[in-house]
Amino acid sequence: MREPKTILLTWNPKKWEWVNLDEMVDETNRLGSRDDQWSVGRSKDIARGDRFYLLHLGMEPRGIMASGWVTSEPESKPHWDGSERSTLYVDIEYDRLFRPEQLILPLNMLRSLMPQQHWTPQSSGTFVREDCVAKLESAWAAILGDENAAPEESSFQFIEGTAYTVRMTRYERDPRNRSACIAHHGAACAVCGFDFKDRYGSLGEGFIHVHHLNPLAETRKAHAPDPVHDMRPVCPNCHAMLHRKKPLLSIEDLKALLKG
Repeated sequence: MREPKTILLTWNPKKWEWVNLDEMVDETNRLGSRDDQWSVGRSKDIARGDRFYLLHLGMEPRGIMASGWVTSEPESKPHWDGSERSTLYVDIEYDRLFRPEQLILPLNMLRSLMPQQHWTPQSSGTFVREDCVAKLESAWAAILGDENAAPEESSFQFIEGTAYTVRMTRYERDPRNRSACIAHHGAACAVCGFDFKDRYGSLGEGFIHVHHLNPLAETRKAHAPDPVHDMRPVCPNCHAMLHRKKPLLSIEDLKALLKG
């Protein structure tokens, strides 16, 4: 069975005007996802379940402005530029989408962290090197910040002391749900049992991700989750693995996987 891959999609506003971007950004923030379709040039090896990141190119700020999952196999359709030629398209589902001036993982940061990867492809459908996937996921998570944290200005320092500042505005889930979930279930990972306080002492006390068993991306509408029945504390590693597949892995399935 083919393992999921990570691909780069590209958007250059000098070539194509994204007229409903604001609407799509708003819907992704409110509901947790938004369906779309994107051209991938001649890349036939893309498959349902692949991870994608969307690069904003052509004008500053340049860098990654969105992420999500491929939800179909490539299909040939008329080219988006209106010419008589055709190109391949895939259906996609955003899990994060921002205007470039709202939040972006800067191109110069990507180049500093992963110089072996080509970050300015001429068309969509370029695969991310296997040795860059984990670094890319970590850098994107750092830019997004903890999912339950309040919006703030964040600074990150990486290779050779180069500093990048990203200002972000986004809609947050209600932090009271997070607190209620942890109050009931505790702060240890529901999958592997890792407890940050046990490992890092007072520094790690209370630190944990919260996983929604019925994510907004599947309910397709705003709802009030039950922090006890609909949410579980999970460590960042297990959280990433739960979201690695579409549909999402269950807590029980990932536990079984860990047990071999």
